Amino acid sequence: MVMNFWEAQRQAKSKTVFYITIFMLLTFLAAGLAEWAMRTFAGESYTYHPVPYMGLGLLAIIFGVAAFNYVNYLQIGGGYVAESMGAELVNPYTRDPKERQLRNIVEEIAIATSLPVPPIYIIEAEEINAFAAGTNPENAAIAVTRGCLYQLNRDELQGVLAHEFGHIYNRDMTIGMRVAAMIMGFFVVSYIGLRLLEGSAYGGESRRDDEDRRGGNPILIIALICIVAGSLMWFFGSILQAMVSRQREYLADASSVQYTRNPQAIANALRKIGASQISDMPKSGKPFAHLYFNEHDSFWSRLFATHPPLEERIAAIEGGHYLDSPPITRRSKLPPPPPSIQ
Repeated sequence: MVMNFWEAQRQAKSKTVFYITIFMLLTFLAAGLAEWAMRTFAGESYTYHPVPYMGLGLLAIIFGVAAFNYVNYLQIGGGYVAESMGAELVNPYTRDPKERQLRNIVEEIAIATSLPVPPIYIIEAEEINAFAAGTNPENAAIAVTRGCLYQLNRDELQGVLAHEFGHIYNRDMTIGMRVAAMIMGFFVVSYIGLRLLEGSAYGGESRRDDEDRRGGNPILIIALICIVAGSLMWFFGSILQAMVSRQREYLADASSVQYTRNPQAIANALRKIGASQISDMPKSGKPFAHLYFNEHDSFWSRLFATHPPLEERIAAIEGGHYLDSPPITRRSKLPPPPPSIQ
């Protein structure tokens, strides 16, 4: 039994909507709790105001910062991301056989998906990896490592590139940037709280004593609310961001199967990645690691990982399982990749 890519795509999109809805509801819940805390602890200095200034102010900061950052993100095309990592643009008239093959595959998938042929970049790294970057199909770019070109056969390379086209087609980069912009808003809220707390610590003793007699120090309470709300929302928001990203990876795998009609292409590429011990992506690419075809495990991988475990992705492609239901028994290591036919 292999992946039903239509059902896989439907589930991934549904899960994305579900997680983003939770993300938004938590944001409004945090604003409501902040308003409640302000009215409970600030005393008469705040409670006589009928307008929920604290809650509205928190939302204004979060969405204002998110909008500002998202507009900035929109100015960054995929080529900028690739070039910032030292990747080199592939010449359309290259005579190198591997680069020629790469261009041919990209052009084939572009025709299959009715998308423009994106600029293609090569990263000088032996690790098997790739990414698509950009905010829309018109400014998207695809980058692959030398490891992709020389360690994958044509079918496997096609599966990887079809996965990246899936990200472009489904506008996963735009979704990720919107969520990231919201998380930056939470960070700014906690930063404002820290600055207010610092200012409150240097305030005059007589002013603080007077405020305390009237039922609380509003500045101190606002600072504490901002720190707690911002920090908690940043933490849970980062987890939800990772969960959204994992669904988009499943969606891109399903898109790869759809475009190539060859589940083994992407599955075998994932096996080779799992068997490889090389990790030499450029350090300048750390801020863009969430875009990679595969992100290496870390201490927080199970909580904040933007990519599902490789064995679960392979099981989804080959076994018909999808997402987290039913649970997949974890194996100590991936099955060995098939022999490569160059």
